[in-house]
Amino acid sequence: MNYDTLFSDRRSCLLIGQVPATVHLSEPVRVGLPTGRLIICDPFTGLGPFAPRPFTEGVAPGEYPVTLAFVSFDNNGEEGRVAAAARLEVSDVPVVRWELALMDGQSADDLEEDEFFGYETGDGSVCFIDGSVVHRLDRFEDDLVVEVDGFARAGFTRPLVKLAGENGDEVVAFFTNRPAPEVYPTWIGRTADGAIACFVTDFQVVASLDTE
Repeated sequence: MNYDTLFSDRRSCLLIGQVPATVHLSEPVRVGLPTGRLIICDPFTGLGPFAPRPFTEGVAPGEYPVTLAFVSFDNNGEEGRVAAAARLEVSDVPVVRWELALMDGQSADDLEEDEFFGYETGDGSVCFIDGSVVHRLDRFEDDLVVEVDGFARAGFTRPLVKLAGENGDEVVAFFTNRPAPEVYPTWIGRTADGAIACFVTDFQVVASLDTE
């Protein structure tokens, strides 16, 4: 999928099951990556010694905007909404190719066609966080429970949740509106010279996009 096209406000698309829908974009929220080692994970599972690992491909330390693309559709006469993808933008240079984001010990050569490595969410919650902070994620837990629940109830009309803690720790989190356990892949968008332009985590709901 061309994720640059997906991150186009008011873009028409078809969801899995051929359901017509419209793409909407959240306001970007900046997250600090003091080491440049990005982790995307469920903020409520796999903490402590089982904490998720950062991707092998990192970026320069700094702050980067995170944007959520969500879709609206007709759900038996009512408007349904669900997250489609989330992007951490490193630069605005055009992407020419996409590759699967990997962790240590993973190789794309081990995958069959249409297979991917990903991270699991227990209740549909997702966060973007630096690798140096993830082992302290439990310090955010009580506030995240309240804020992510509020985000879920607001139906994507609130900004993404951003919390800051001691030592400059930051986390950006949100609810995907897909409460069943799921595994989501993350893709790296590369520029013509091979530099990283973005990371996109795909919530596997969009089947195709209107390219007109």
